[in-house]
Amino acid sequence: MIAMTTLFDVLPYDGGWCVKIADTGEVLFFPARRRAIAEARRLARLWPRPARIKVHVRDAPSPQAWRQNPDGFAYPLGAPA
Repeated sequence: MIAMTTLFDVLPYDGGWCVKIADTGEVLFFPARRRAIAEARRLARLWPRPARIKVHVRDAPSPQAWRQNPDGFAYPLGAPA
């Protein structure tokens, strides 16, 4: 039997950070990013199966907001790089 890897997502939310456990769907809330990461690491060490932690950034653009320039250039011609 192949052991599946459990994912612990550390995500920003309004007013703080959370740790989402993929296996159980449980979400834990924390006031600070550092505390959320520390808890995700602690849980990953204690988890009975292999675990992975993914830390998301607070100001990452949403996939819906990002659109590729239709001309195929990263910046419009004449724009400062």
